[in-house]
Amino acid sequence: MWLSQKMHPLRQNGGVLPAAFLLVVICADYYTKYLAEKFLTTAGDVTFFNSFLKFTLIQNYGGFLGIVNNFSETSRFFFLNVCVALLLLGCLLYLFGFNKRTFRHDIPLAFVTGGGAANLLDRLLHNGGVTDFLSMGIGDFRTGIFNFADVAILGGSFILGYTLFSSPSAEKQPPITTP
Repeated sequence: MWLSQKMHPLRQNGGVLPAAFLLVVICADYYTKYLAEKFLTTAGDVTFFNSFLKFTLIQNYGGFLGIVNNFSETSRFFFLNVCVALLLLGCLLYLFGFNKRTFRHDIPLAFVTGGGAANLLDRLLHNGGVTDFLSMGIGDFRTGIFNFADVAILGGSFILGYTLFSSPSAEKQPPITTP
């Protein structure tokens, strides 16, 4: 059943665990960004393991890897705020609005949704910028600068993709149902 009126969606079987993961991702992202701003503002760049890990504080106004850097301010706002908010709303409706779900899809989707919500919140609180502070690499081969929310989004996406394409048949996998 879709959006049951008799029971609050978070109290349905299985709804609390995805909500907990979602909140943990948001809080962990906020805390790591707080620490990065607190320490890297004065310390500058910090490297570990022969520069494999590099902490560099930036405000990213262009989305993942600066993908919309060259867009107008209006277009950036539309894609990075409006579209992201609509996608997150869809994810939340799926996570907490359906009675039949599976943990193998809910948990990775909670990571993706939590990471997206954390970055959207950061963007709304920082005039369109997201705090990024970590990159990895060897020599000149480096990742873009990212944050904890990005790790949650990417990791959750990979796990979700794996579970979607390797899911056992519906007969073999018991759904999460509401009594």
